[in-house]
Amino acid sequence: MIVLNVTTSAHQFLRDKIITGELTSGEKLNEATLSMKLGISRPPLRESLRLLEKDHIVVNIPRKGTHVTELSIRDFIEGTQIREMLECYAVDLLKASNIRNMPKVTLALNKALNLPIPFNSVDPEQLLNTMKVFLGFHFCMVESTGNSRLTQVYQSIMWNLARYQFIYFCVNGTAQRSLDEHKRALEFIRDGSYEEAKEQLREHINYTVEVVKHRILHPAISRAGSFQSKFQTKGG
Repeated sequence: MIVLNVTTSAHQFLRDKIITGELTSGEKLNEATLSMKLGISRPPLRESLRLLEKDHIVVNIPRKGTHVTELSIRDFIEGTQIREMLECYAVDLLKASNIRNMPKVTLALNKALNLPIPFNSVDPEQLLNTMKVFLGFHFCMVESTGNSRLTQVYQSIMWNLARYQFIYFCVNGTAQRSLDEHKRALEFIRDGSYEEAKEQLREHINYTVEVVKHRILHPAISRAGSFQSKFQTKGG
């Protein structure tokens, strides 16, 4: 049980560092260095790296070690296409079961409403915590379908996409826009307007894609330069 807790803590810590770019795209993760920095032995560290590989944010290359996966527009677009498909199908399942009341989604939205929306913040931890609350809205919506397999598939792409969504949240006004779009999507579902909810989700997702693509192609104009500049990306 102790090993599991250590592994989980290391997994979450390293995952957050990758999402914020402190561990940069393509960087090699040295086990000896990480073991010393985290104050843990190699076995739980290796298990945490295995979990990160399952999250698709690190890759183990034979004879070369474990590296943070490269950020790229292609990876982001392909992952986002899967996300859109899963979220829209989740709404279809909600419609089929006539589910309108989703307590966990409402709770996630209310939590976001009570957050101070970060503006001009160069604190990656604050931005990350805000982003996680917003991601919780989408995850809880999928989870509300009651389809455990769908939830598992969604979770499998969630953290890789979080790296790109963090870039999105680094842009002024995006958090407030997302909050407004989440409110509208939930209102549509509550009203039984499921097709309108899907259209709202598509609009939200497509806007995210355009913003992130622009930031990847033009990193020099990122407003959060003190930490955002750490992202090294590939255009393809």
